[in-house]
Amino acid sequence: DNARRECKNMQASINHHLKTIGRELGLEIPLTMYVARHSWASIARDNGIPIKIISSGMGHNSERTTQIYLTSIETKEVDKANSKIIKLI
Repeated sequence: DNARRECKNMQASINHHLKTIGRELGLEIPLTMYVARHSWASIARDNGIPIKIISSGMGHNSERTTQIYLTSIETKEVDKANSKIIKLI
């Protein structure tokens, strides 16, 4: 239908602009709506924002969906591990 087509066109336009911004910032991965949403949710989780709030912010119908969406390992822990390994090199 027309509304669905408009939504897909808008998302494609937003992704195009986000990728341009990402390239200008020198990001290694293409910046997209998915990357932006996942980053927001991960940062919120890593900073103690309750899953209920993250779920609402993501527009999910259930907290279970949000928990599936988020990675099981906290970003801070991966960053700490990477720092330790870099120091060993």
